Amino acid sequence: MAWPSILAWSLFGAALVSWPSPATSSDRLPGAPTEGPARIPLPHLPPIPTLPPAPAEDRAVVPIVPFVHAPLLGDPCRDENSREPSVLREPGGPKRYFSVDGYVAKRMIVTRELGGVTRRHCISVAWPPGDKNTAGKPCRVAAGIDAAWFRALENTLARIPWSHVELIRRFVIDDRPTGHGVAPYDRKAADDARDGHTIWLSSHLFRDPNHSVRGNYGTYWAYHVNVDGVAFDGKKPNHQLFSPVLLHEIGHTVMYHLVNAEADPVSTPECARTCADTPEGCSALPPDHRERGCISTYCRPFDYPGSTENWAELYRFHYQSSTTRALLTRAGATCRGELARIDNDGGSVVPPPWERGLPDIARFRPSHWKSCKGRPCKPW
Repeated sequence: MAWPSILAWSLFGAALVSWPSPATSSDRLPGAPTEGPARIPLPHLPPIPTLPPAPAEDRAVVPIVPFVHAPLLGDPCRDENSREPSVLREPGGPKRYFSVDGYVAKRMIVTRELGGVTRRHCISVAWPPGDKNTAGKPCRVAAGIDAAWFRALENTLARIPWSHVELIRRFVIDDRPTGHGVAPYDRKAADDARDGHTIWLSSHLFRDPNHSVRGNYGTYWAYHVNVDGVAFDGKKPNHQLFSPVLLHEIGHTVMYHLVNAEADPVSTPECARTCADTPEGCSALPPDHRERGCISTYCRPFDYPGSTENWAELYRFHYQSSTTRALLTRAGATCRGELARIDNDGGSVVPPPWERGLPDIARFRPSHWKSCKGRPCKPW
């Protein structure tokens, strides 16, 4: 056998002889388990130091892109040369919430003279073409909507500042609201049509005259129209009627964009807050304490905390009539300053509607309050 081979076999044999045998209970390391291979303790290592955060200028900054609703296909305000009524389509298919996909729409051009310049704003008015809305509920709009309904919208918009008018992109009349209307805040969701600039209305607002309705703290008079006993439906196209109820809904939209901070559009403005905006709430309070700060018995939402309805009612009072604006002063409403702040266009104060030749309402029907056993014990 060659010497290299002999050397290799010798080394292999030595390895076999020197390979350790399994440990017995007598030669285990202290603290080792009674069965299994011996555990060799790990050496003690110093703790890993915590490094300070990198300077802000060295960190990667990822910009937050705000959600933007895709424009509706067929929106007559996007193409003012398109035929009317157009058919609205939601990109990507019908939305899950408040869809207007398949509704028909007409444009409503609103104009106003400001500083010697004619300003112009287009608002689309949409409704279901059949007898059901996208929620599958009965809808009576298609059979009755006419120029008198459009005129009611225009006359109401004429009472508010131009900066408020420009916030509204669309009126949807589809009988989805269970009451008169709803002006939702922007849900910022691809499957939700609520964009903070669209107001949904019921045909009840246009078909029926004023009536009493239940609020949180009693009943109040629902001013569909500025004149009792009449309705918009069937009126001539050039009528002078307007809707105080619609002013209330517009007040919500104004709150989202001109009153509240962008980061918190839905909270009750500070000046309109009541017990409903406190951690304790109102349930343990007597009726007269619950009503403090409320300008009407419709003071807070029925399904949510807060007093945003109180703000919308204060907004309505401000533009409804000289009588209701005076009642804000009489009630000591703290939102008078905020209403005055937003009551301007380009830095110029907007005169009250009744001082610009628009209709006034001399008489006012006050709420019937629970604290007074259902009587109109307050001037408002």
